[in-house]
Amino acid sequence: MVRSFPTGPLLFLLAAGVLVVGTPMTASAQSNEQAVTAAKAAAQEWLTLLDADAHEATWDEAATFFKSEVSAEQWTAQVRQAHSSLDSLQSRSLVAARYTNSVPNAPEGEYVIAQYRATYGDQKTVETLSLKKDGEEWRVAGYFIKPAKQQ
Repeated sequence: MVRSFPTGPLLFLLAAGVLVVGTPMTASAQSNEQAVTAAKAAAQEWLTLLDADAHEATWDEAATFFKSEVSAEQWTAQVRQAHSSLDSLQSRSLVAARYTNSVPNAPEGEYVIAQYRATYGDQKTVETLSLKKDGEEWRVAGYFIKPAKQQ
């Protein structure tokens, strides 16, 4: 479930959006805001494992859907390949996170799409995580990395 610089075969595409600030807070919006907050915390924990090269642990902590699409061995090989051309992580910052009930080519459910700008050495990238509500936990269901567009 890694999309690296070369196009990978196992991934579904996500459209990351931006949360709208200043809209009236309804019960549903409050629930969505809490979901985004919880999912961002889960994403950070997962990214910490990824940054420590604990690839098998990232698979262990992933959503059931993620595990049904790729074996631990396949995931480890894919993520190593995706990160092999990158230097060490210099910085990462959250750009946007949004709640949605559907993601293309994925089962229905609750999702949060989180997008980060990251710098590996002198390479700027965009990392996108899709997180799915798996039981009571938010878990990563997709990870995508691509070069940032040059301004």
